[in-house]
Amino acid sequence: MVWRAFSTSNAYYWFGFVLVLILFLFLLKFHGRLFSKKSFVERLITINREEIKALLGDYSSFAKGEEYEIPYHDFSLDLDVFGNASLFQMADRTSSLSGSQLLAAWFNNPLLEPEQILRRQKAVVELASLIKFRQFFRARGINVNEVKEDFLFIKKWKEQKNLFYPKRIFHILIYLFPLVNALSIGLYAFDIIEGKILAAILFLSLLLVGLYTKKINKIHQNLSKRTALLRKYILMLQLVEKQDFSAPLLRDIKANIHIDGVSASGAIKELSKILSALDTRLNVFAGILMNALFIWDIKQLWRMEKWKTQYAKALELWISSLAQIDALSSLANLSCNNPSWVLPEISAKPYWYFSEARHPLMDREKCVPNDFIVKGAPHIKVITGANMAGKSTYLRTIGSNLLLAMIGSVVNAKTMTFFPIQIVSSLRTTDSLLNNESYFYAEIKRLQMIVQRLKEGERLFVLLDEILKGTNSKDKEEGSKALLKQLIHLQTVGIIATHDLSLGKLSEEFGQWIENQCFEVDIVNDQLSFDYKIRKGIAQNMNASFLLHKMGIVN
Repeated sequence: MVWRAFSTSNAYYWFGFVLVLILFLFLLKFHGRLFSKKSFVERLITINREEIKALLGDYSSFAKGEEYEIPYHDFSLDLDVFGNASLFQMADRTSSLSGSQLLAAWFNNPLLEPEQILRRQKAVVELASLIKFRQFFRARGINVNEVKEDFLFIKKWKEQKNLFYPKRIFHILIYLFPLVNALSIGLYAFDIIEGKILAAILFLSLLLVGLYTKKINKIHQNLSKRTALLRKYILMLQLVEKQDFSAPLLRDIKANIHIDGVSASGAIKELSKILSALDTRLNVFAGILMNALFIWDIKQLWRMEKWKTQYAKALELWISSLAQIDALSSLANLSCNNPSWVLPEISAKPYWYFSEARHPLMDREKCVPNDFIVKGAPHIKVITGANMAGKSTYLRTIGSNLLLAMIGSVVNAKTMTFFPIQIVSSLRTTDSLLNNESYFYAEIKRLQMIVQRLKEGERLFVLLDEILKGTNSKDKEEGSKALLKQLIHLQTVGIIATHDLSLGKLSEEFGQWIENQCFEVDIVNDQLSFDYKIRKGIAQNMNASFLLHKMGIVN
């Protein structure tokens, strides 16, 4: 049509060209929208396929969270909080790095204040019912992967000294130069000034921009890498802004994503537009033209620095708000995926009751439920029983469900009432070759830490499995009894699993505070039989001798 317009001087061809061009641009934009929608639906399909696998016990699609493991943590290693087939991997459905970090922090530092736990519980219950919201939130979030450098740069950029804003001279120049250049072009068009003068005036614009090009390049290079990330935040924030919440915590989070009547998504969208405008410089010819006419780079950086001055502090709050929704949605998804799990009740005084508790990570059909009840402090349950009878699993069942309760999650039990208390465990103490520590010494140090914190007045829920394994039986017996007496004296609540039946005799001395329970092994038709049900009293049957004979090791 352009060729025909030139060859025939027929204006209708120009109109035809413009109409077809408009149609093409419309189709191009429409195609872009369809492509985005297709990508979004594909992510939704992926999310649901992953959840189906999770319902079948396969969590391999989700992050293990190993980077959040803290050496010598109070309980995370013992309770399988992080790593393969861990509580974190089971629960984590975050789609932002900040959300993942926050969820890990909740697991590492469970809440101890009842009011905070209740607020989180209410938020989890509401989000559990908002399946579409949660899936859309995650589908928008997983579109762009994040790395730690993104957050480090945002913090660094916030503290970086401005080049142009709010210096008045540059505020004047970004308007003066385009005006002077426009007048010069007009004067040249009417042959009032020569082309050399126009070229000199435009060159002044390029010279001014050139003085700052190196610094602008560095800032632009770092920020342009985050353009996709900013667009992701916009979409996630828009979803939160449009959703009505009733839970107080969710309402407070939503209130935080507005500042002076401006929505967070609107403000970040403005920053994204500034970055897109600055990207014009990536085209050499367009960059030269725009800088010659409008000192484009300086103007966009001035706008960007003005935005930073207004919203940089709020940006961190907005990212934090998204992280909270992200982490809460993970706990809500855990609740949605496990309808048989319950929301535990919080006791105002030291009291713990678990009815038909199961280990959160075990197959429900294969996991035998057990009860747990403690009606005050001090109280120590001494659990005896044979190898493989279920003692260690029982400790982890109680510890894991108590941890989930204190982060505001549902728990794997029929009913549960708990008093928030710090968990400390010693189930998997290992030796340290690096620090030249034996297993026994590492365990002693762990017990020392527990006793010291109890002496300082801290309330602890202690989980100990087969303590003092690294010494002889007589020494172990005497040491274990002394430790148990100390724990009672320090008003401790907890469970000690042991093969040492003599510890059960302490109930005669501390009957009110020490309770004997056991897991028994029965021999049925010349085979070991485990029912994995906790019983009262001290274990009577052991399996080591039977297995030695059964496997032909001894006669």
